[in-house]
Amino acid sequence: LFMRKITRIYKQILFNFRDKINLDELALNKDYSLNEFFNYFGTDKGTDIFDPYINNSNKIKGHGFAKFYEKKLNKYRSKEFSILEIGTWEGASTASFQKFFPKSQLFALDKNFKFKFKSKRVEFVNCNITNKENLDIFEKKFRNKKFTIIIDDGSHFLKDMINSLKFFLKYLNSSGIFIIEDFNAPKYFKELENSNGKELLLDEILRKIKKKENFKSGILSTADQNFLFKNIKKVETYKGDTKISDIAFLSK
Repeated sequence: LFMRKITRIYKQILFNFRDKINLDELALNKDYSLNEFFNYFGTDKGTDIFDPYINNSNKIKGHGFAKFYEKKLNKYRSKEFSILEIGTWEGASTASFQKFFPKSQLFALDKNFKFKFKSKRVEFVNCNITNKENLDIFEKKFRNKKFTIIIDDGSHFLKDMINSLKFFLKYLNSSGIFIIEDFNAPKYFKELENSNGKELLLDEILRKIKKKENFKSGILSTADQNFLFKNIKKVETYKGDTKISDIAFLSK
């Protein structure tokens, strides 16, 4: 435990001194659509992106989530509000949101120190959501904070997605939206179904929330489920541009 703390502090120091791309100084067309920002920065939320795992000359088809984001969030474009993004990796989608929502304050949460951007409106939060100590630190830091938008684009492991909804929903403000990307990933990639069949898949859980029907779960107690029923007024799911592209918008 002591060595983990030392390693984390060491990585944090290196991260703080690492050169980063200053988004505040990066001039882009303010009239870009969100998809154009997604494609520019190279997040798979876009439609036509470079594949970072092969080389920069190969393009791949992205999820095409921008049309859903714009449909649901365009009303916030000129407003001041806070976004919590869970699972940011190098920060491509955070950078896109920073440009698309010019008055937003963004909190980019990830367990790794790969984030390569900086901005007066972006704060990187190092947190592993599977680590109770990390979550305790998050609670202490953000106990009085509410976010208008919370996006879970983390590991996509089934138990992580369920725990993320359980833990972070309380940080959503009274008119906020909780977004879960790739919620059906454990259906398509069996290694992501890490509950050994003890938990319902996310699409089934979302249906239960929609109908306000209690269900068997080792993670979500009856009290947890009733909290979800009370605080989620609308569940909307959409299919993106590929067969594995699913996104859910949960409105308070």
